[in-house]
Amino acid sequence: MKADQKAAERSKTQEAILDATELIMREEGYAAVSSRRVAERAGLKSQLVHYHFGKMDDLFLALFRRAEEQHFARYLKLMKARNPLHELWKLSTDRAGMGLIFEFMALANHREIIQKEIARSTIQTRGMQVAMLAPVLEESGISPEECSASVLSVLMSGAALQLVTEESIGVTTAHSETVAFVEGLIEKVEQGRKVV
Repeated sequence: MKADQKAAERSKTQEAILDATELIMREEGYAAVSSRRVAERAGLKSQLVHYHFGKMDDLFLALFRRAEEQHFARYLKLMKARNPLHELWKLSTDRAGMGLIFEFMALANHREIIQKEIARSTIQTRGMQVAMLAPVLEESGISPEECSASVLSVLMSGAALQLVTEESIGVTTAHSETVAFVEGLIEKVEQGRKVV
């Protein structure tokens, strides 16, 4: 087998392992992930999980980084959108996308390496949000003293996280009013933009 064929086969196997890990985490939670379960789900021998990823922490890190890469790609796309605040809100309140994040947050309580990775990623995400929000606020005539991009980033992310978290456990009290309020503010800010 040629080197490029071996590399392609290795990549295909690694993706199958990551896909299986993600499915188990989404369906049953991070605690259900084991090399045996992952291999079974991917249709592979369990030794291949350790061969490709070493320890389970390495597998979790690889999955987190893949999800992060996909997340950042969506951020780059929404930064170019006509209504970036609206798109950011929609992405932040996407319950399907948050399910895996919840599992990683729970896992971070038990694995310091995951906690550090989430912290690094959150700081990077916040930087991307601020870079996107600052010009939107400026174009809308909102001064940093009224509302800075970093404060708006925290408020939007925090509200979205709270809504998604509560909804996941069946609590929806005041959600529709909160969503209407936030979306109304977003609409006002985006309508006030002086974009050429």
